[in-house]
Amino acid sequence: MSNHRPSAASAAATRRQMLRRLGLAATAVYAAPALLNLAPARATSASFSSASGRRRGARRRRRAAPEFVLAVPTPADLERVTAAGYRVVASGRVGLIQSELARVRSRRGRTLAQARAEITSLVPAALFDLNHLYRPNALTCHADGCTAFELIGWTQRPADCGLSPSIGMIDTAVDTAHPALRGGRLEVVGTVSGDRRPSSRVHGTAVAALLIGRPDARTPGLLPRARLVAVDAFHADGRGDATDAFDLVRAIDTLVARNVSVMNMSFAGPANMLLEHTVASASARGVALVAAAGNGGPHASPLYPAAYRSVLAVTAVDRNSRVYRQAARGRHISFAAPGVRLWTADGRDGRLRSGTSYAAPFVTAAVAAGLAAAPNRPLADILAQLAEDAVDLGPAGRDNTFGWGLVRVDIECPVAR
Repeated sequence: MSNHRPSAASAAATRRQMLRRLGLAATAVYAAPALLNLAPARATSASFSSASGRRRGARRRRRAAPEFVLAVPTPADLERVTAAGYRVVASGRVGLIQSELARVRSRRGRTLAQARAEITSLVPAALFDLNHLYRPNALTCHADGCTAFELIGWTQRPADCGLSPSIGMIDTAVDTAHPALRGGRLEVVGTVSGDRRPSSRVHGTAVAALLIGRPDARTPGLLPRARLVAVDAFHADGRGDATDAFDLVRAIDTLVARNVSVMNMSFAGPANMLLEHTVASASARGVALVAAAGNGGPHASPLYPAAYRSVLAVTAVDRNSRVYRQAARGRHISFAAPGVRLWTADGRDGRLRSGTSYAAPFVTAAVAAGLAAAPNRPLADILAQLAEDAVDLGPAGRDNTFGWGLVRVDIECPVAR
């Protein structure tokens, strides 16, 4: 496998394409995407209240009323919505998008279009959508390990440099007592309201260990000295672990408020107006966003947040650089990274797993290391360099299967002063 070095002309073309893909203007690194006219936002911590503490009777309806997610400018706007017959399940202020965020339910039989028309007639500035669910992108494997770090050219050099970037992660709960995470710079924050069952710690622990696992553990991490803020935004439902648009918006707001430089999102689901608005706001604040492309298969529709313009979508490949058979494909794919039969943290030790969930942390770590090694370099330049250095795996140039190709890491240690 050759480490291709592009010509100056092709490198410039790659950079322009990367900037267009992420909605970054060539002269303004942190310009907001043209899709939204975003006002400046302050990231503030917020306390959220749950209005669903009282349980209803044991008798359940055959089909529950749909749950929506709503953002309005002021508490008075939210009161107008409730006066129209909508019940607030949980609500709170989100500083990143300067809005009151709420989970709301309406009368049975009310469609999304009907509810949106009614609410926007009351509050024209409202953002309103179904409270979509999002799930981790992981499947368990049962075979030998792989040489994932070597595949992307990652040695212990980033750790030896002493790089300690601030990374954010939205996932399930994390087992902070796992041997790979003991003593690490890990902060776990929960955003799920008390009326929901806690998520499991399997997926979140595996992703956290890939990012910051101890170098002497059986499941070492890519950046063991990094600071990781892990937001548990998931809850358990009848099908496993899931999060929704309401909790995702809160989680992104939490991470921006904690000044992370990169955000890892190893989950996927449908397009959602509130999620899109929040992702664009975080990008406009200078945060690099990385997401798993999803495991829907090569013919599936694009999944989100990976398919949003300002997000780096990551697909998975095996040790021979072959694409994961269940990985999503499309024009939005940015990079490929190891994610097939990958040795990850599980229980007291480790386990082999596959999925685009586990590929995303490799790109997250690569972006974080690049920013930490050159803190004065614009984010757009860091991302363009990753695109230029990637190993082209498919047809020449960027393609719908591998994006710019297999991410490669060539970190220069900062010069000591």
